Amino acid sequence: MKVVFSGTLLRFVNYSKEVDLEAANLHECIGQLSTQFPSLKPVLLTGDGHVRDTHQLFLNGEQLASQERTNAELPLQGNDTLLILTAIAGG
Repeated sequence: MKVVFSGTLLRFVNYSKEVDLEAANLHECIGQLSTQFPSLKPVLLTGDGHVRDTHQLFLNGEQLASQERTNAELPLQGNDTLLILTAIAGG
C-alpha cells in the first residue's frame, strides 16, 4: 500500500511524499510508520495511540469518519492509498 504525506508532516518523514509498506490494517500501518519515522509518532498520535484530530485520513480518496479512524482493525489492501493531511489554522 502507499501512504501519502503533505504539508507539515513532510519534515517528520524525511520529506518523503510517499511511503510504500505492507499492512493488513490501520493499526499495522500506523505502527510501521511510527517505527520507520520515530519523530512522526508524537506528532501523528495522541498518548493513547489514536491519530490526532488535527490530521485527516483519506483511504482511496474517501475521508475516514471518526469511528473508522479509531478502528485499528480497519482492513487495508496492497493497492490502497492512505493520504494523511494536517489541518492548518490561521487567520
